[in-house]
Amino acid sequence: MTTDRDPRTRIVLSWLREEAHENPERMLLRALDEVDATPQRRSWWPAWRSDSMNIYAKLIVAAAAVLAVAVIGYQFLPRSGGVGGEPTVTPSPSPSLLARGSFSAHGIDAELDATGSGADVAGSMSLSASASSGNATVDVECARTTADGLIEIGGLVTDSTIDPNANDWSEGFPKGRGVIIIFEPGTVVKGVWWVSSADQPVASCAEMFESLDSGGEIKPGEPGLNPIRGTVEFGP
Repeated sequence: MTTDRDPRTRIVLSWLREEAHENPERMLLRALDEVDATPQRRSWWPAWRSDSMNIYAKLIVAAAAVLAVAVIGYQFLPRSGGVGGEPTVTPSPSPSLLARGSFSAHGIDAELDATGSGADVAGSMSLSASASSGNATVDVECARTTADGLIEIGGLVTDSTIDPNANDWSEGFPKGRGVIIIFEPGTVVKGVWWVSSADQPVASCAEMFESLDSGGEIKPGEPGLNPIRGTVEFGP
């Protein structure tokens, strides 16, 4: 049961004691205004607000932590010239050295520079005949190492001014012929040339080695494998 000490009771009594002739509607509105302006007794809602605020605080802290991780992670991202830039491309390793040098074998002077191995060889040999003023260029395409350790490097002649009618085969390097330089590595490097014949044309490395093998396998120390003049560097 309420008493006069209840603030709301006092407010209601106060306007009931107003002059009786005063407009009831006006008195009711005034009473409602005073109720809104008068502090009320503490209710349950502050506790609810406290729990809600704790939840919101936790969410804010979690969001801040996620943002911090994202910012730190962004600092470690690789730079590629900005958003939408080209990705960093790792360069491919350079082909390994096959053979390189300047030498002379059986009266033919040669400049050799070749990389790669097997059927994947790139390079060239520039040839000049000591007995004439002609020159030839060989497009190096392939190589192999025999079971006895001989290194054979071959390709086709792409250009030649050497007399194809020369009596000495070593001076005949016509355009389109297959050429193989056969090396016997060692303290003293030895070498010999092989040139395909006109009656057995070759169009590929496979045909070139097949034609070479048809004449019999070449062994280290055989006649014809003579010491070269000059130097040749071989790859691993």
